[in-house]
Amino acid sequence: MMYPDIKALRLQISTRWKRPTTIPGPVLANVLRGAVGITLRELVCPREWLDRDCPPCPLYQECAYGQVFMPTPPPDAQQLRLQQDLPRPFVIEPPGLHPEDRATPEGLTFRLMLFGSAINSLPYLISTLDRLGHDGLGRDRVPFSIERIATCHPAGEETLFAAGSNSVSLPRRFVTTQDLLSISWPTEPSLPTDSMEIRQKILARMGVESNVPSLPTDPGKPRLKLKFLTPLLLKSGSGIEENGKRILAQEIRERPPFGVIIRRLRDRLSSLCAFFGQRWDCPDFAALGTLADQVTITSSQTTWLTRNRHSTRTGQSHEISGLVGQTTYEFPDKATFDVLTPLLKIGELIHIGKNAPWGNGGMLAAQFRGG
Repeated sequence: MMYPDIKALRLQISTRWKRPTTIPGPVLANVLRGAVGITLRELVCPREWLDRDCPPCPLYQECAYGQVFMPTPPPDAQQLRLQQDLPRPFVIEPPGLHPEDRATPEGLTFRLMLFGSAINSLPYLISTLDRLGHDGLGRDRVPFSIERIATCHPAGEETLFAAGSNSVSLPRRFVTTQDLLSISWPTEPSLPTDSMEIRQKILARMGVESNVPSLPTDPGKPRLKLKFLTPLLLKSGSGIEENGKRILAQEIRERPPFGVIIRRLRDRLSSLCAFFGQRWDCPDFAALGTLADQVTITSSQTTWLTRNRHSTRTGQSHEISGLVGQTTYEFPDKATFDVLTPLLKIGELIHIGKNAPWGNGGMLAAQFRGG
């Protein structure tokens, strides 16, 4: 298999508020991430260490908070040695990313993905959610009860906890690469050319413009639509000029190139595997990006969302903006499609781009019928 054999756990967590409340959707993932992180640290960290950095702590290598929320490369790391921290081995998926996950005044349902060795921290995270339910969530610290925790697996869900139970079961199944690749692609109907032109005219009358006019498509070539469900922030174009001056990467605010998407997914997956799973021995990392550059955009409808989050731990504000919408890509042939698209299925699980642990970079792919 060209792609690594990953091991991950995706949980659906359903809660019920003790009194009716609403947390705005755009900030919900950040509220969850901040509350879970702070509460977990208070559970596992000695009180005298709460205001100190994690790595100097003698318990850091065995600490659930440090390894999940503040991971750093070990001294003998073969990659990312100069990075202060690593990609977080988790993703909090807010309500709305999946049809059955909702946020209402009565309750909240969201998902949590744990990658590789981060799965070992599951008991700590469940204890954290229980403690957080007592302490309360959001600005008004509204308490909640956990109604259900279940695994999300292509073969079916497994209930780990239900309201009224005094125990939590450990998962018996985990999501692997083979599980993800066994899922058939959702399909999209191919619109006739005249229908696409009519749609463009209607959008224009409404004052909505596509990022680029739809280009003619070849019915013999595979096409794939990527839906960017939560803000996607990608950067590209960094380098060194001839005079040695560094060129800073630029944000991609529209028409995300397929080559950039594949490179960022490749790098994120490689890092997660190296530090939290089994190392990915890809025959040629550079070739994946070069091959992806041959994939072209036939249509793109995206918009840029500007968002910020406030860190309770540092007191600083951070931008978590990105593009949302959808873009259709055409592949030069079926062989290229078959080589590159498995990475997208893994990407639907681990997300892509900056701020992925906060639920950003969530995407969903669908193949066009006949493609």
